Amino acid sequence: MSETTDILINVADQEFAQAKQSEDQRANITGLVVVVASAIQGALTQTGLTKNALPLTIMLIVIGAFGMVASIKLYERARRHIRLKFFVRQRLEELYPDTQLQALLDSTRKEQQADFPIVRHWRLWSLWVILNAMISILGIIYTIVAILH
Repeated sequence: MSETTDILINVADQEFAQAKQSEDQRANITGLVVVVASAIQGALTQTGLTKNALPLTIMLIVIGAFGMVASIKLYERARRHIRLKFFVRQRLEELYPDTQLQALLDSTRKEQQADFPIVRHWRLWSLWVILNAMISILGIIYTIVAILH
C-alpha cells in the first residue's frame, strides 16, 4: 500500500476510536444518571413527597437535564468523527475503485432496513435523550406534587 493509503487508514481508525469513545462516555453518563435517579427515587420513597423532599426532586430535574445535554453534546462529537471517517472512506474508494465500498454500504443499508423496518427511523441518540428527559419530567412531577402536598 502507498503512504497515502496508510495515512488515510490510520486517520479512519483514529476517528472511529474517537467516535466510539464518545458513545461509551454517553452510555456511562446515562448509566450514572440512572443510578443516581434510582437512589433519589429510593430516598423519596422513604421521605414521602412533602416540601422537605424538594431538594431531592429538584436534583432529579437537574441530573436528567444534565444527562440530556451531555447526550446531545456527545452525539455531536461522535457525528463529527464519523463524518470525517466517511470522507476518508470516500477518498480510499477514489484511490481504489475496485473495492466498491459504496456499493457494499448501500447493499448493507438496504438489507438492514428490510430486516428492521419498524425501528429503522429511530435514532439511538434520541432514545438516550428521551431516557434522560423522562428522569427530568419525573422530577418535575414530583416537585409539583411535593409543593401541592
